[in-house]
Amino acid sequence: MTTSRLSERQADRAAYDDYLATLAADDSAFRAAFRQAFFQALHEQLTARQYEVLWLNEVEGLSGKEIAYKLGVSQSAVSRHLTRGKKRLRRLLAYNLELRTQEFH
Repeated sequence: MTTSRLSERQADRAAYDDYLATLAADDSAFRAAFRQAFFQALHEQLTARQYEVLWLNEVEGLSGKEIAYKLGVSQSAVSRHLTRGKKRLRRLLAYNLELRTQEFH
């Protein structure tokens, strides 16, 4: 694994860990509002293919090769969808974590 790819994974993991720690400290009203807004934004910000590939990789635990076979696309296409989807997801998480400073009614 290349150094840039390793640091991207470390950045992804750090952002995810921060996200979980932040949610754990929140009250239920904020979590409910955040969850609804997050999933709506996720569907709006990611392409259908990016969402599908991220789901298969992160939730179902499939490898790039397995995803490529399942979807009938090349591994490089899977890699592109993962990279672009994660980049959008990181931006979305960063934006939503900033919302913590705002008051929810």
